[in-house]
Amino acid sequence: MTQAALERRIESVLETVQKPSRYIGGEANQVQKPQATTVVALCYPDAYEVGISNQALQILYQQVNARPAMAAERVYCPWPDMADAMRREGLPLFTLETWRPVREVDLLGITLQAELTYSNVLEVLDLAGIPLRAADRGEGDPIVVAGGPSASNPAPLAPFFDAFFMGESEEAFEDVLDAMAGAAGRAARMAALAENPHLDLPGRGRRDVERAIHTEFGIETQPIEVVVPYSSAIFSRASVEVMRGCTRGCRFCHAGTWYRPVRERPAEQVIEAGLAQLACTGYDELSLTSLATSDYTDVVPAIEGIKERMPDLHLSLPSNRVDTGPVAMTAAANARQSSITLAPEAATQRMRDIICKTITDEMIENAIEAAFRAGYTSLKMYFMIGLPRETHAEVQGIVDLGLKAREIGRRVRAGGRFSVHVSASNFVPKPHTPFQWEGMSSRDQLVAKQGYMRRAMPTRQIRLSLHDVRTSMLEGALARGGEELADVIERAWRAGARFDAWTEMFAEAAWEAAFAEAGTTIDEVATREYGEWDELPWDHVRSGVSKEFLLDEWWQSRAEVATGDCRWDGCADCGACFGPVRNKLVH
Repeated sequence: MTQAALERRIESVLETVQKPSRYIGGEANQVQKPQATTVVALCYPDAYEVGISNQALQILYQQVNARPAMAAERVYCPWPDMADAMRREGLPLFTLETWRPVREVDLLGITLQAELTYSNVLEVLDLAGIPLRAADRGEGDPIVVAGGPSASNPAPLAPFFDAFFMGESEEAFEDVLDAMAGAAGRAARMAALAENPHLDLPGRGRRDVERAIHTEFGIETQPIEVVVPYSSAIFSRASVEVMRGCTRGCRFCHAGTWYRPVRERPAEQVIEAGLAQLACTGYDELSLTSLATSDYTDVVPAIEGIKERMPDLHLSLPSNRVDTGPVAMTAAANARQSSITLAPEAATQRMRDIICKTITDEMIENAIEAAFRAGYTSLKMYFMIGLPRETHAEVQGIVDLGLKAREIGRRVRAGGRFSVHVSASNFVPKPHTPFQWEGMSSRDQLVAKQGYMRRAMPTRQIRLSLHDVRTSMLEGALARGGEELADVIERAWRAGARFDAWTEMFAEAAWEAAFAEAGTTIDEVATREYGEWDELPWDHVRSGVSKEFLLDEWWQSRAEVATGDCRWDGCADCGACFGPVRNKLVH
């Protein structure tokens, strides 16, 4: 089929589906390079409006397109109506930039941001006409590489990928691109990739793989001319990453381990990059992003410098710490700001010591009061239920803290309008954390705890949001599973599973049947506990934080003892700073 004929057929299909703007490309700041000799397709395996907001793909898009002979083109997972139409009409999955069939690119890079996108990975490969299993691919097929935080346990998807890239792309992924440019043909390129210490190649046997770290974290790697979506996106705003990594040491947090150590960018660089991105995109909101922006050393100078240039700009600070948040919230507030987010995670001191959340009740209440005094009218607070060794007191504590926040709001707002939004997710243990040996709470326990919170939490001025227990259990099963889950994932996908993170799309029966055929259940795998000396499916992946440190932190959690933050309380010998990178603060 000629390219012109393919485009005509695509256009005819687009007339029949919802949101055709998801598939047409042509957005502001899109890059087209028809003369490129090597093409890399960058895929976020979810709907366009989710994937277009992913910062990692924007970084990779800039990185690949900086090479004159290489082109980066984007692809997202088509919504079921589009996927069904493509199969019916015999259309291959295509990129947005040129409507090129994905199977014709040289490298297909798929970001694994979350476990509930795993069925979509198979959907993408199948729609592209690429054999699902790496062992079945031939010389004419693209090399399929995974990256992103969920790639840190490659086992469940190992048979479907040629390689897994571990860690941060800004420096080490250049070696992958060199291998693609310097060798001709799939076999030669795979041989070159096998030399990369940051790549796990399942088809070539298990070996130790080191996480790549962006050592300098210079502002030049911050995308400025980012692609601006035509249709709605979950985050329609400019964003600048002010800091990477976290040393808080929360024992449930995968990102807190995976992105160590801390690296910060100076305020003047953040200001210029933020203003430049606003000018290139037309956005009227800027987000200063990191795992905990209120911990960023230069947060106040950065906010004040931006507000001095653009006083009415809507500044977004995601997930503020309750001990460092009040100062940042006050600095960021203006007449357009209405909502702010705090993340206490646990509502009792006992549970905060277990999970190593080094904050107190007084700090939480002070942060709530500071938010309302700064003029915010909507306060969001994030918690988890089902944490290790949780009792009824911890669940009751979430209800009590919601009531306390309402009480503070009524006092500070003095009759003015305000709301409190309490969100409680279900704890899912993740690889490379001190809780990687723990199992999830049982489904019945989580359902009972959610039911109690719904009954106990008043609805006047308090909104309660609870995560779907069904999808949390599946996430838990996939997060710490081994290669035996590959067959389960494929069976579930063939039975209709796709877009599992979307409540209306979750095909629970397909997953239950797939696990049953493997002789187990979702719940059995999700609640499975590992022994401290067991070999774990991801043990060959070196995050930079030692397994000995994670074990020690697990034991400390059982003793209900918190570990201090190394930036203020001294080194805890986690291992992250024993390599070429150290904590890099701006002051």
